[in-house]
Amino acid sequence: MPDSGPNATKLIEQKETAQKYIVPGLQRGLEILRVFSRDRTEIGAPEIAKKLGIPRSTVFRLVQTLEYMGFLEKVKNSTDFRLGVGVLSLGFEFLASLEVTELARPVLEQLRDDTGYSAHLVIRNGWDVVFVVKAAAKTTFASSVNIGTRLPAHGTILGRMLLADLSEAELKQVYPTGKLSKFSDQTPTTLVDLTQVLDEDRARGYAISEAYFENGIGSVAVPVRDGTTRVVATINVTYQDGTVDRADVKGKILTRVLQAANELSQQMDYRPTAKSGSGNMRNMG
Repeated sequence: MPDSGPNATKLIEQKETAQKYIVPGLQRGLEILRVFSRDRTEIGAPEIAKKLGIPRSTVFRLVQTLEYMGFLEKVKNSTDFRLGVGVLSLGFEFLASLEVTELARPVLEQLRDDTGYSAHLVIRNGWDVVFVVKAAAKTTFASSVNIGTRLPAHGTILGRMLLADLSEAELKQVYPTGKLSKFSDQTPTTLVDLTQVLDEDRARGYAISEAYFENGIGSVAVPVRDGTTRVVATINVTYQDGTVDRADVKGKILTRVLQAANELSQQMDYRPTAKSGSGNMRNMG
């Protein structure tokens, strides 16, 4: 049910006040940058104008400004544009500013050394997870993802650990249509199916996958919490599916990932509450 009462009224008033100070030109410029995605990396000004409902003359001035500042660049032998290095620079500056990334690096490196498998830390951005720290395994089978790689949250166990911490209302905001893209036979394709999976994840406090998102890849993922008790990130290790004994996965590997997540959570000032059950994601110790 939607919120009502004084708090809801206050939020509406705050939103209306904020809208009064929005700079249309800046808003449109940022909307142009958000048009680009991993599925569409090169776009022309006419298409941008049509997609955003902005006059072509306005789009022309905006893209010229963004190109001048390094946030867009012209595609060679084309009139299309693509994201420039300026956007990448801002992204890395943002990642560097996150406390969890600084704290996570030595924890993941130790996890990698103890297990022999690649370890990662991701955060959520909308319906995607973004890889922000990586400790690659020192073997021939090493992680192929790069810092900044985005994957669908509902299609990965890394993302499920983050989504499981959301309320029903928050989850609906992330997936307003209730329909989800399918990436494997195991991917939930409706919000109802996803909610059921997340209920199980929440009760368990971790997730183990075998080719959940990508064939041949196994993974163990555990959430990381901060002092507010909310999940702020997820860590995992990945291994070649079928080459690791299941007893080891559910035994020493899971135990080690849980320990690493608990260590990082404590560094983020997380303290389990007395009401937390041993199987609940609120209690990872």
